[in-house]
Amino acid sequence: MQMRTTGTAGLIWGVLVLASAADAAVPWTCRNGDYALTWDLQSDAAQLTRTATGQSVWRGPLLPGFWLQTPGGQRRFVKAELDPASAAPGPSGGTLALRLPGMGSGALRFIAEPWGVRFQELRITWDGTPQAIVGLYFGSAPLTGEQRTVAPSLDLPFWPGWSAEGYSVPSGKGGPVQSFFRNWDLGHATLPLGSFGPSLGAPYAAAFPKPIFSAAMGGQDGWLAFGPGVIPDAALTFEIRATTGTLHYLYREDLWGTPTGHTRVWSEPLRLAWAPTAWGAFHELFASFGPSKPVAPIHQQAHWNTWGNFKARHYDLRFEADHAAGMGVQVLQLDDGWETATGSGVPNLQRFPHFADDLKYIRDKGLAIGFWQAVGWVNDPVSAGLKPEDLMLGKDGRPRKATWNMAPDSLATSNFCLDPSSARSREFLRQRTLRMMREYDPQVLKLDFAYGMPGPDVSAPRNPAFRGERLGFELMKIIADAAREVKPDVTIQYYGISPLMRPVTDLIALDDLGDGGGYEVEAHGQWSVWSALAGAQGSAIMSSSGYDWKADTDILLDTAVIGAPGSVLPLPRPGEPPLPESAVAHRQALSRWYRRTIGWEPLWLNSEIGALGHEPALRCFGRVERIGGSERLTAVALRARKPEGPDAKPLRGMRWEGRWALIAQDDDSIFASGKLACIPFEAGFLEVPLDSRPDRVLAVRGGREEAVNDWSFGDGKLRLEVPVGSDSLLGFLVIREHERRVSEKQKP
Repeated sequence: MQMRTTGTAGLIWGVLVLASAADAAVPWTCRNGDYALTWDLQSDAAQLTRTATGQSVWRGPLLPGFWLQTPGGQRRFVKAELDPASAAPGPSGGTLALRLPGMGSGALRFIAEPWGVRFQELRITWDGTPQAIVGLYFGSAPLTGEQRTVAPSLDLPFWPGWSAEGYSVPSGKGGPVQSFFRNWDLGHATLPLGSFGPSLGAPYAAAFPKPIFSAAMGGQDGWLAFGPGVIPDAALTFEIRATTGTLHYLYREDLWGTPTGHTRVWSEPLRLAWAPTAWGAFHELFASFGPSKPVAPIHQQAHWNTWGNFKARHYDLRFEADHAAGMGVQVLQLDDGWETATGSGVPNLQRFPHFADDLKYIRDKGLAIGFWQAVGWVNDPVSAGLKPEDLMLGKDGRPRKATWNMAPDSLATSNFCLDPSSARSREFLRQRTLRMMREYDPQVLKLDFAYGMPGPDVSAPRNPAFRGERLGFELMKIIADAAREVKPDVTIQYYGISPLMRPVTDLIALDDLGDGGGYEVEAHGQWSVWSALAGAQGSAIMSSSGYDWKADTDILLDTAVIGAPGSVLPLPRPGEPPLPESAVAHRQALSRWYRRTIGWEPLWLNSEIGALGHEPALRCFGRVERIGGSERLTAVALRARKPEGPDAKPLRGMRWEGRWALIAQDDDSIFASGKLACIPFEAGFLEVPLDSRPDRVLAVRGGREEAVNDWSFGDGKLRLEVPVGSDSLLGFLVIREHERRVSEKQKP
């Protein structure tokens, strides 16, 4: 087989291609823990099996397939096959020589890893004219004649071939939020994994936790998570037809043209990781990107967002500042509605006639400021000095528009979209950001709607380097780089939990639960479970809220573990009933005592992290941080349903009634902390084991700390009681000066 390669890499590949293929018929095997992935290279049949039970977890083909439009205008599917001259891979992997019958040749380099399998590089060289790729598929194969007699649709000559009991796509469906699906639940479905949601025909879903660039398949015997190792230059989706799936890179080069050259190279097009649970498989996949340095703690601050009132067209920045300061937060975010038009970056002085004075008022309240920004939308490109060639265009040359649901009847609320291929568009974004940073000095830029751009079926950047999932990333990078140029510690807030988004995201925010379908407690619990994947990667997390104050207690319990409190809750206007005193106290408590540290692993206790037939559900769970070389339980949320048996062991016999959050205020565990915050969310009691007797206990109400005398300590447990009618109580501070001194001495 001939390959057009150069340099040392080409020589190495040539040696591999010419090596003996006598063992190529023997299935290649990768073992990891209690699982083994076997891959029959000749038939391209792979299977992940749980060795203890012999049960199949997942199976299907792994070699790529291409849906092409030929120079003659015909569509053709061509599946890569193992070249007979290919060398047999060794135990750690190798390079497979491939052929694309009638189209070209190529090579796939892959390696076994401790966590699974990495496809390091796919290289294809076309015979003759380069082919226009409509879509690249991992997990599809041509329909056979017999299969065509069963297939419910013959619009495509190929069919997805990955099969398992079911699928997991975090928050893949909303209203209510759902993340687990049996293999027959969705029928024919497109599940976006990156920044293209409604533009590819999927139901609109709230932003968090996308983009995730991954999905999982499996069931009771285990799960396999899959996704690329780099941000693709195509729109990434998980396609399901009937009961089988495939990973789809949507290009549509039949519309937008092919890159020059006969050879195409894909770096890290696929990673496979597995574990007994879907959450564990995603965790393994995310960890495959290597240890991430935690972001600076300044990015994890308590936020109040004006959207709770802005969406009801109540615009009063001083009113917002008064209430935000009263809640004890650090940042007031001005959400959609502060600008003259979407994307202008210019304040609406008709709506806010005293904007500069209002910002001073906000800062005088001790609050930093944040601004909402649509990533690629501009409502009025002419005023921005932009021309049609600076915008995303259709095949007809007309600018395309986008809105939150991509529905044609939403034209009145649609916006033009920037093409980062244009130097003028890039400079507009850069100058807009520089001006905002210099003029208003915000601490936070909340970026939004990178997931609301037109997809490859209707538009694409003129520069192929920015196509697909790279479109949203590049637009965000322009903004983030400009903002950091002025203020290096500015916080860039977004939603996606994938490690691939870390370069352009400092703070991951759970969204506003608008897609929870009225199930705010359940939705926030699910999102908190998935946010722990980002917590383990060292990302700052802001918990956000729903719109229903009645759900806020459980949301704050989640927040006590996962990160900083945030809110889009509506505030009562003059003449409306005031908020319950307890609701304000709970918000103040979390703003005062949340963990400022970054990087943690979850302790699930009796919570459910999700499985087929059971969505993730939070009950009691905790936050484990690695500090000074040891793992320490630094926060825990306690609900009425208590852990039992082995699940209860980490709590050391803790007892309680009501709902509580315990948060260490230092670097020790909750059992050894020199300053432990205990937050009750209703009347009840708490018995918490401590390593030594407290010196004193303080009750905190508003800004006051008062000594408490009616606590007791016996048999190594502190007992606190909360009587009915304690609505103004934020919580208790348990002080142990001796433990604090010991902790200080142990610090390096």
